[in-house]
Amino acid sequence: MYEVRVGRMFEVDNIVATICGEISRGQPFEPSSINLTDYFISSTKGDTEETFLVNVDQKEGMTKTQAIVPKYPIDRQVIAIDSTSITLGQIPDGLVGAIRASIITKPAGRTEHSLEKYGPYLIPVTNQNKEQLYQETFKAVYGIETHAHAPDCSKTLDRIRNFLERYLQLRVTGSCIDSLILMDGSLIGGTVADPKSIMKNIVSNSNSRKNSLVAVSKSTGLTLRESQKNILSLLDDKQAPCYIGDIRDRITQQKERYLGSIYVARLAPLGEPFRIDIPPKTPTSHSEIFNEVAGLAEEDGYPEELRLAHMTCVHSSIEIIELQSAAITLHGLTLKEELRRRIFPL
Repeated sequence: MYEVRVGRMFEVDNIVATICGEISRGQPFEPSSINLTDYFISSTKGDTEETFLVNVDQKEGMTKTQAIVPKYPIDRQVIAIDSTSITLGQIPDGLVGAIRASIITKPAGRTEHSLEKYGPYLIPVTNQNKEQLYQETFKAVYGIETHAHAPDCSKTLDRIRNFLERYLQLRVTGSCIDSLILMDGSLIGGTVADPKSIMKNIVSNSNSRKNSLVAVSKSTGLTLRESQKNILSLLDDKQAPCYIGDIRDRITQQKERYLGSIYVARLAPLGEPFRIDIPPKTPTSHSEIFNEVAGLAEEDGYPEELRLAHMTCVHSSIEIIELQSAAITLHGLTLKEELRRRIFPL
């Protein structure tokens, strides 16, 4: 169980003021269709992983595994961070979306969790405002300007979500001490969405304050050169908790972008395999970090704190309808009847 913390640990007013812009009143709005039988609406993150398949040389020793002995980290603070974005509907020159982020905290010496929620924030993204929105949000989060251009409206919304998540990761890694910090994704820098300097700051923040930073990926573009199978297949014949790696030195393309040691791990018996990135130099050994993360894993092998972070920031179907209504009311939008229903009324 978890409790919702009323106050927020980190100030985000400057970011919110930048992203929550106005829409010209009276514009037609076509809400995204929502199936009320789907309680939670799934969303995907883009640009935070490899944009193409990256080969890994499968040399001798690649199948050697290290055993994991699950150990619940009762004496350590555990923090997990995640964020999601959703498109609420279309307007003539773009879209209206929403983003939200969650931070789950398990204090040292305790087993219950607290929750801090950031959002949901309504964000209009149009062909006219996306460049300014992208560049001003980048500067509000990172304190520097960017010369990168905004992608299409849908991807720009996801980039804004990513900026908020990176801001919270920077704040958490720079303020917590001797904590186990769980991130969704990888420790990859130098992509369009994640400048290498920012990811380096997250890693250096964590190391300097004796934190153990762990990035967990449910999927990856890293592919074995010989078999062309995903690296997660390295544990296909392993059932017990174990890990393989570090395989970073065997990456054949743009290896400098990868800022962490890269492993494939199964954290629970019969659980799913995950790619796990850990900074090379950590106060706690990587083997001990794996034991602690496995101690947090449920039957499917996914750490419970990351699961809670995701479950508390995704948008339910009811919430999306409420946000669509709020967008219509706040911005004076005109509800547009779905074209398909007008053409096919039955």
